[in-house]
Amino acid sequence: MRERYLREAHTLLHRFWSSTQQPKLLLPGDRAEGCGVQRIAHPMAYYCPPSQELAMALNLRKSVRSARGKTDRELLLLDLAVLAHEWGHHVNREQGRGPFKGGMGLTVKQEELAADWRTGVFLGWMLNAGALSVDDFTQTANLMFEMGDYERLAQQHHGYPKDRFAALTRGLTSQLQVGQHLGEWRIDTAETFSRPLQRTAEDRQLERRRYEVRRFEIDRSQQIATNLIGGLLGAASCVWGNQQQCLGMASQQGKGRADGTYTQRRLTLHCASRSFDVSDDDFDPQPVDRDGKGQAAVLLERDCPKPGGVS
Repeated sequence: MRERYLREAHTLLHRFWSSTQQPKLLLPGDRAEGCGVQRIAHPMAYYCPPSQELAMALNLRKSVRSARGKTDRELLLLDLAVLAHEWGHHVNREQGRGPFKGGMGLTVKQEELAADWRTGVFLGWMLNAGALSVDDFTQTANLMFEMGDYERLAQQHHGYPKDRFAALTRGLTSQLQVGQHLGEWRIDTAETFSRPLQRTAEDRQLERRRYEVRRFEIDRSQQIATNLIGGLLGAASCVWGNQQQCLGMASQQGKGRADGTYTQRRLTLHCASRSFDVSDDDFDPQPVDRDGKGQAAVLLERDCPKPGGVS
């Protein structure tokens, strides 16, 4: 199932980017020709420019901590995101690096973030077309965020997870508009989604509105020393001719990492007092202008009656 899925996704990405040449997709056990690789095996996931080969042999359950409890379908979506990232490197070569073209000289970070941006463009197109649900996207983004390299001093670092997320959402919002409906969901800001809950008699009496929300948040209290397999998205190392990185031999030093995720919350908006409360956080109800995500203010303006109006 995975092989068929990847091959069909590979063809879709070729059409989506209108690429002049389609790189050769290599799966576990295939022989390779470029970048010093002979046979494709875990944990390889890379794009090799000289041979125009794209390898997808990463065993996600072995390499991504939070992937171990996921279903096969959920992991196929992450495979799709990884494939889209590697395709991003190929398209960067053909069409440029978009907003990450940089100044005097190209860096590994620019190349990686440009590929993440292209991943966001593709996933945003899928969301817009209804081929990907909001929950599918947020769960996949959470797993991608875990892949970010938090070691800025590493020669081949792929950027902070937050940097990678910002690049991803920049691509995403190039295909979507704030306020747009995605099924029952709406995009409130670049980092938040909401779905209104059915109003009750008590809601009307208290002049409140309730929502299920997805909010991207970083919990820096979870920055811990942990051994990560570097180069999970190792295409840039192949782009830069580093055979050892291409082979998945990145240093496994302990690295601090912020635990960033799209959280699943309930948000209660109190129209009369212009305040809001988010479930499962450490704060009491606050004025809407205290919401660092900006979501509460968007919901207030959109859904609460104006002074003198009817709720």
